[in-house]
Amino acid sequence: MAVATGALLPTAHAEELPVIRNRQLLVDGKPYLALGGELHNSSASNSDYMQPVWDKLKAMHVRTVVSPASWEDFEPQEGRYDYTLIDAQIAQARKHDMRLVLIWFGAFKNASSTYAPTWVRANPARFPRAVAKGQFAEAFTYPGAMPKPVLSVFSPELLNADRRAFTAFMKHLAQADPDHRVIMVQVNNETGMLHDSRDHSSLANAAWGQQVPSSLLQYLNAHRQALRPELAESWARQGRRTSGTWAQVFGTDWQAEEVFMAWHFARYMEALAAEGKKALPLPMYVNGWLGPQEGQPIAGQYPSGGPAKRVLDIWKAAAPSLDMLSPDIYVPDAKVPLADYDHAGNPLFVPEAQFRTGNLFWALGQHGALGYSIFGIEDGKPDSQLAQAYALLANMDGVITRAQAEKRIAGILIDDGKPAEVHLGGYTITLRETQVLLKQMLLDAGLQAPLAPPPLPSETEHGQPAPGDSRPFGLVIDEGNDSFLVMGRGFSVDFADRAGLAEIDRVEEGRFTEDGWKAGRVINGDERLTIIPMDRIGLVRIRLLRKTG
Repeated sequence: MAVATGALLPTAHAEELPVIRNRQLLVDGKPYLALGGELHNSSASNSDYMQPVWDKLKAMHVRTVVSPASWEDFEPQEGRYDYTLIDAQIAQARKHDMRLVLIWFGAFKNASSTYAPTWVRANPARFPRAVAKGQFAEAFTYPGAMPKPVLSVFSPELLNADRRAFTAFMKHLAQADPDHRVIMVQVNNETGMLHDSRDHSSLANAAWGQQVPSSLLQYLNAHRQALRPELAESWARQGRRTSGTWAQVFGTDWQAEEVFMAWHFARYMEALAAEGKKALPLPMYVNGWLGPQEGQPIAGQYPSGGPAKRVLDIWKAAAPSLDMLSPDIYVPDAKVPLADYDHAGNPLFVPEAQFRTGNLFWALGQHGALGYSIFGIEDGKPDSQLAQAYALLANMDGVITRAQAEKRIAGILIDDGKPAEVHLGGYTITLRETQVLLKQMLLDAGLQAPLAPPPLPSETEHGQPAPGDSRPFGLVIDEGNDSFLVMGRGFSVDFADRAGLAEIDRVEEGRFTEDGWKAGRVINGDERLTIIPMDRIGLVRIRLLRKTG
C-alpha cells in the first residue's frame, strides 16, 4: 500500500518523548497544555478535505488537534497496512506547528464496531458478535433502523487482531514522527455495550461463571477507603467477599453486570496499550460516555463497561498501562463530571466537549486539567470566544502548570448569579457577576434604566452559530507578593484580608508572549469598575497595596 511519510524534521528535543508526570503533560521536556479540539469523525479520512481545515484551526489559535486513525483505513486487508492518512496528518501538524492526539478507532467506537475492517465484520464465526437481551433497544433505534455491528469484547480472535493492528500503528509512529507531533493516543472510543448491562454471548456467559480475578479483589481491598461510593456499595452488599464468582461477589443486577463488563473492556484496552507502548511509549488514555445521567440512569442505556464514574476504580485496577480515564462532556453542568473524574490521582484531560468556553477555565483552574478539547472544532470561527481564549492562553503553559502544581490557581464559573469566593495568597477573593453588580449600582443611584448586556463573540452549537458562553468565567492566579493574574470575562473582583477590604495599587492589562509578560494599558479611574471586560476575554495583573507604618 502507498506510504506518504512527509518531511522528517527531527528537533533538538526529538529524543524526549511526551510523558505524563505528576498529573501534568510534558512535551519536549516542558509542561504543555493540550488545548484545542477534536475533528468530526470523518474529517481526517480524506487529506484533500482537511487542507483548508488546518488553516482555519491555525487562525483559531488551536494548538492541539484530536483526530481519528481508523482500523478500517489502516488495515483494509488483513496484514496489509496503509499509512497514508496517518502520515498526511503528521505532515500537516508539523507544517502548522500543531500537536496531534490520535484516536485509534479500532474494534469499539461509541459502543459499536463500525470502524472495524470489513474482513472482521464479515466473519462472525471468527469474530463473534455481542448478544443483548434488548431491554433498552427502544431507546436507541427507530422503526426500520439498520443495525450497527457490535463485536464481543470476550473474543480472543478480536483482541489479537485489534492488538496486532494497533501495535503496527504505534511502530509506524515511532518511525514516521521523530519530533513527536503526536503527543498522546486514545485507545478506542467510548467503549462499552448498549442495549443491555452485559453481553450474553456464549463467550461472555462462560466468563460470567468464572471466579473474579484475585488481582481485582486485592485492589479493592487495598483501596477500600478511597473507592468510588457506588462501587464500594456494590461490593459491600455482598459482604466484601474476597473470592467467588462475579455473581457471588457483586450480585446479579445491572450494577454487578456493569462491573463485570468494565473489567473485561478494561483488560482488552490494557492489552492494546501495554503492547503498543512497547513500540512507542506515548501517553495513552480512554474516554468515557458519561453515565448514569438524566435519561440514561442504567448501564446499557449508557455503555455498560465503559469508563463511567461508577467503575473508574475497576478500570484503574485492570488497565495500569493507561495514563488517564477521560470524560466526554455534553451535559449542562460540567462541574459534576469534572469532579467525578478528578479521582484517585487520575490526570484530567477532556477529549470531547461542547463549545462552552467557561467549562475550559473551570477545568484548568479547579481541577488541574492538562488539556481540554472541543468536539467538532472545525465548526468554530477565528473570531469566536473560544479562539480568544486560546490566543490568550497560548503562552501561559508554564504560568498555569506551576500554579496548578503549587495550588495557587482557582477557576471561576458563576452559573447561578450568586457571588463566589476563592482563597489564595492569604486573601479572600469575592467574585461577582458584573452585570448584576452594575444593575444594583443603578438601582442604588435611583436609576431604573435597564442595562443591556454587551454582545458576545459567537460560538457553535450543533454545528450552527450560537452566542458565546454568557456565564462569568475565568482564572485567578496568585503570583505572590500581593500580585494576582486575573483572566476571563463578566465578573468583578474584591480582595480582603484579615484587616478588611484590600486596596488596589495598580492594574495592568496585558498578555504573555514567548518572552514573558507584555504589559498593555494601565487601568484606572472609571475603567476600574469593569477591570475584567464583559464583552470579551481579558487578562490583567492586579497588584494590591501593602500599607506600612
